[in-house]
Amino acid sequence: MPFSKDAIQRLARKYIDGTATEAEINELFAWYDEVNAGDTESILVTGDEAEFSAATWEGIQAQLALKKSLEPRRSRWWATAAAVAVLLLAGGLTAIYLNGNRQAKTMATVTKRVSDIPAPSAARAVLTLANGKQILLDSAGNGLLASQADANIVKNDSGQIVYMAGGHDQQTQYNTLSIPAGSRAMAVVLADGSKVWLNAASSLTYPTSFSGKQRRVIIKGEGYFEVASNAAAPFVVARPDKGLEVQVLGTHFDVNTYDDEPDIRVTLVSGAVRVSGGASQQPVVISPGQQARITPSSTVVKQVDAADVTAWKEGLFVFDATDIQMMMRQAARWYNVTVKYPHGVPQEQFTGSISTDASLSEFLKILDYSGVTATINDKTILINP
Repeated sequence: MPFSKDAIQRLARKYIDGTATEAEINELFAWYDEVNAGDTESILVTGDEAEFSAATWEGIQAQLALKKSLEPRRSRWWATAAAVAVLLLAGGLTAIYLNGNRQAKTMATVTKRVSDIPAPSAARAVLTLANGKQILLDSAGNGLLASQADANIVKNDSGQIVYMAGGHDQQTQYNTLSIPAGSRAMAVVLADGSKVWLNAASSLTYPTSFSGKQRRVIIKGEGYFEVASNAAAPFVVARPDKGLEVQVLGTHFDVNTYDDEPDIRVTLVSGAVRVSGGASQQPVVISPGQQARITPSSTVVKQVDAADVTAWKEGLFVFDATDIQMMMRQAARWYNVTVKYPHGVPQEQFTGSISTDASLSEFLKILDYSGVTATINDKTILINP
């Protein structure tokens, strides 16, 4: 299929300003598939074409290179985006769609950072035993960490904490696994075989062995649960101070109970769960792909993309028409920073994804392309419309 230089430059202009149709986008992709890698820049970057700056070319090239992995999602993303800015980051390629902003920004508009903060490099988790002893897990070696009356606690080669049956003490003992802000996520395998991943700024309190007619744990922050099936003893995830109880027999789901979020969110991946938001609300049963959003006055069930919600477990931030405050709350927990809005909160929304390995400065480039400025000053981010 022949492609003229003028035609490709015309498609690229429409692509950058967000006016390209689906057919035109596919035509641009088809050209990229056929052209030699060394010829792409000579076609799009010319001395008399100011709009095709190095940064603009970088954006086009990154998006075209990503087309294969983004293809299953692209139709939905383009339906909700007015324009696209593509970033090529050290932490990994990412495509960020900026709703409501038709101006593609070049690197000349990017805010200069006073400093930068790298992504967390380790899980700086703390395990608190029943006797109050604390174990710093990032510095603990693999193997046996502790022995309690009813369980042995092991750190395996994957860095997960695993509980194994020990003695037969009938007294219930509780441990707490805490993941601070600025830490990578970590998994624990409970005594019944259930597996829980904890996100940054989260904690889980649980018995070292399960007995009786119920398996009950207490969550703060966010956790992803893969519950071992046991019809005789339902598994309950609770946040007592918020009135939350999620009851399951065996299933996979995400629970987000962060204190700084406007609601509690329970998202089901597989199976079924019964969600109770407090004594004043009727419990609801949700199905896979549904999310229960709980406030003190109501519980609302919505359809969601569960893979987006649980992407943090796979090393991704995923945004879907996400407002800037929700996005920056995630950044605050991951990078252990404070976010301030001295001149009001910008109204932009963002759809796309970025690796959790990206540094804070790289993460904030998402805002640059929408025209929002962000400055890192020590451990504080200042956001300005």
